[in-house]
Amino acid sequence: MERDERLAILKGLPKVELHRHLEGALRIGTMLELGRKYNLELPLKDVSSLLKMVAYNDGEPRTLAYFLTKFHSDWYRSYQDIERVAGETVTDAAGEGIVHLELRFSPEHFSRTSRLDLQGIMQAICESARAAASDAAISVGFIITFARERYDFSAWKKTVDLAADMWESGVVGVDLAGDEFNHPNNEFEKIFRRVVDTEVLGTTVHAGEGTTAGQVHTAVEILGARRIGHGLKATEDEGVIQLLAGRRVTLEMCPISNYQTGCVNDLQQHPLPRLDQAGVAVTITSDDPSIHRSTINGDYDVAVTHWGYNLDDLLRLELNAVEAAFLPDDKREELRDRVERGYAESRDQGLK
Repeated sequence: MERDERLAILKGLPKVELHRHLEGALRIGTMLELGRKYNLELPLKDVSSLLKMVAYNDGEPRTLAYFLTKFHSDWYRSYQDIERVAGETVTDAAGEGIVHLELRFSPEHFSRTSRLDLQGIMQAICESARAAASDAAISVGFIITFARERYDFSAWKKTVDLAADMWESGVVGVDLAGDEFNHPNNEFEKIFRRVVDTEVLGTTVHAGEGTTAGQVHTAVEILGARRIGHGLKATEDEGVIQLLAGRRVTLEMCPISNYQTGCVNDLQQHPLPRLDQAGVAVTITSDDPSIHRSTINGDYDVAVTHWGYNLDDLLRLELNAVEAAFLPDDKREELRDRVERGYAESRDQGLK
């Protein structure tokens, strides 16, 4: 089967996306337009020139540090800019076959150049993204991301409290991202205790992406993480694997991202299948699709072509995502039914 045909089939499957950064999902055309509008010092001659700066290119260094240079905060100068990119991102996700999206973003990132109010930024993203989700007949929730390098307990606590107050606007969780090497999890115990105390916000932590299994362990034991972003290094410690499986801590795994950041050298050897076989709840997610020049269907294609996953395997991972989504039980049941019906329809079409 040709890749384009396979991707079309995968696009038709209903997918739950738990790990997508808004900052890494902007349309290249929108970036070009906003860059020209604000006279940014970037290569803005055409899409090709800009892609060299804001997306992964074959032959470039495959390191986390280099990957992070692809992010820019210059695009946003108004709430209208922020509303635009949020709405477009949800529309694009729906076009990939995503039926439930948990979109994460850093309010601080969006305020860095614009100097806009953090609460206003959060409201703009939530309102625009929810409107786009309604138009596309999908559901969306929001996860607030904090960068380890910018820790400020007082400021973060205000944001956590605001996030909890915005639960009815769709804010469902808090994420910790950034430099694991120099800012280990124990530094953030106090703020994540506050997150857990809200009783309405879920916890997900980037851990074990390029560090150690110990970071995955402390994310669960110290920070109370219910989900782990990446978690690749969990395979280095059987005790951590057992912890994840026993607690049903879900891993949000991003194959294409992991290859481009150099966290895995060969997609064939990606740890997801091993963790899956060990009983860990693993999911397939896209991370930063614009930077990766991919979509979530590209990550699903990795599972099919590199690991031999079939429809049953993909459904198992999909149901892991349903169970891990930061949703009330009634919404979770609705989502599970939608996913199972979608896969059943695919079987009726002869897919295996």
